[in-house]
Amino acid sequence: MAKEWILNNAMNRFQLNFKRNVGPTSESIRQCEPKTIEEWREYYFSKVRSKEHIVELGKSFT
Repeated sequence: MAKEWILNNAMNRFQLNFKRNVGPTSESIRQCEPKTIEEWREYYFSKVRSKEHIVELGKSFT
């Protein structure tokens, strides 16, 4: 529980889960209707945000 709290706190503090950073994820999931996580990854990185963008967000967090 403590690890989840720390992660959630950091995500909110640095706004890593905000729509402007990660895109409209809920809407994108409904549009994609993925059957596997790999299908979702392919869709997300091609239509929502680039993999490089997400990696840079992660680097800014550390």
